Amino acid sequence: MQITLVRHGRPNYSGAERCTPREMKTWIEGYNRAPVVCSEVPQSLIDQAKRTEVFACSSISRCVESRTRIAGGCTDEVDEVFAEAHLPYPDWNGPKLPVKVWRILFRGAWFLGFARHTESIRVSRKRARKAADRLIELARIHGSVMLIGHGIMNVLISAELRKRGWSGPLNLILKDYWQPCAYRKAR
Repeated sequence: MQITLVRHGRPNYSGAERCTPREMKTWIEGYNRAPVVCSEVPQSLIDQAKRTEVFACSSISRCVESRTRIAGGCTDEVDEVFAEAHLPYPDWNGPKLPVKVWRILFRGAWFLGFARHTESIRVSRKRARKAADRLIELARIHGSVMLIGHGIMNVLISAELRKRGWSGPLNLILKDYWQPCAYRKAR
């Protein structure tokens, strides 16, 4: 059986380069609405998708759009259980720093328990367990499943798969857009 986790395509979004923590709300909303740069999808991923029996994707538009680009309409399993664990942000009016700095700081704080304006890591891990359950069920039925998901949620799902005896990459945190990571387990 095989479960392949793929991070969605790169959103076509630049947004503000610098902002306050409070302004991150606007940046996050813009990122979530941005279309995907579809011209970047690797041919090898399209070829791999042709050999996949069933697809799952997050209900967030960038994943549905990525799935459509890879292999046509996302009609198999569209579910919010696969949605990203969004960035938290505090309601501070300063300082104004590069968005990249805030993203790193807020994600690190989220892993340590800070969850203002989003679900906690505890809730996200619980959701990742449900997502892993669903993917394993699909793999048992169909043999192979490909999830078009998100960076952080894919990290949490992969940890759940490894806990359950699936073999695959240990660290997805630095995986780029469109990058597949396969997890396998004998029936």
